[in-house]
Amino acid sequence: MADVSGFRDEIRGWLESNCPPSMRTPMPEAESVWGGRNEPFVNPESRLWLERMAERGWTCPTWPKEYGGGGLSYEENKLLQEELRRINARPALQSFGIWMLGPALLEFGSHEQKLEHLPKIVRGEIRWCQGYSEPGSGSDLASLKTRAEDKGDYYLVNGSKIWTSYADQADWIFCLVRTNMDAPKHEGISFLLFDIAPAGVSTTPIGLISGASPF
Repeated sequence: MADVSGFRDEIRGWLESNCPPSMRTPMPEAESVWGGRNEPFVNPESRLWLERMAERGWTCPTWPKEYGGGGLSYEENKLLQEELRRINARPALQSFGIWMLGPALLEFGSHEQKLEHLPKIVRGEIRWCQGYSEPGSGSDLASLKTRAEDKGDYYLVNGSKIWTSYADQADWIFCLVRTNMDAPKHEGISFLLFDIAPAGVSTTPIGLISGASPF
């Protein structure tokens, strides 16, 4: 990047004008923003902060602009993160979509899949959870038994997952399923994305000794 100081000044000026005061204070757990259809926005300024950061694509600063990201280079993102830390800015969005699903889609997804899902991740419109482990298939994930049958224009999924963080609060799941029951166990597995709101999908939180139920 040619003008490092100029870009830093641009970031600093934008943050001073757009980062709300309460977003520059330590974040209580209750005010964490995970996005999704049911995000409560306990602190109203959290919504404003998310909207402003997402408009710049800065919730996913290095993702391509074509898919809603900021399109920043490594060096530009480094400056952005330095300026966010300088004012103690809270993360505008926490998301398994950002950390786990998005990178996989960027690497392996089709253009149409990227257009469908990545902008919604950037804007925090959909909250995602991970469907990997199963009862009896944890470390040996290749032994998973959840199956998906191709019915032409949809897949019929049957099975169960466990240790799925915040599944009861998520909108969609990225899920490993077996699409070929006859293949060796390390083969015949597909990566499926689907909405978990419709009837037929149920969640049961696992109570921990602390009283919390994140799984």
